[in-house]
Amino acid sequence: MWVALLRVVLATLVVAVVLAALLYGVFGWRVWGRPVAATGAWLEKRRPLPPETRPIEDLAVLARRLGRRFHEPPAGQRFAKTEGLRQAYDAVLTEACTALGVTHLLMVLPPGSELDTERARVEWAVEVAGLELGLSL
Repeated sequence: MWVALLRVVLATLVVAVVLAALLYGVFGWRVWGRPVAATGAWLEKRRPLPPETRPIEDLAVLARRLGRRFHEPPAGQRFAKTEGLRQAYDAVLTEACTALGVTHLLMVLPPGSELDTERARVEWAVEVAGLELGLSL
């Protein structure tokens, strides 16, 4: 019984290989191109998307470090350094908001009192969402 089943499977395999060779000889790669392309597209759709942000642990460490330096600058710190620190802190807060699903206007508002108010709101919202910034709000 097993021998007969093995013969049927082997015969089917031989017929499939011969048919594939004939189709390739007559039509070339065009016949095989569509199934291969369709398989590649299907596999591409199944591939998981890369994360939008860095790991939340890394963002927490950066936000704590930059937040401390931003909120408590040393005396006599130059404006360029303060502005660069503000931009870096806002960028990290923006990335944390994206990771936590918090809406914000940090990258939309111009520097000033509105941006400072929005930053305070975002810091509070991020804390409520579970990211401990270590700020005494």
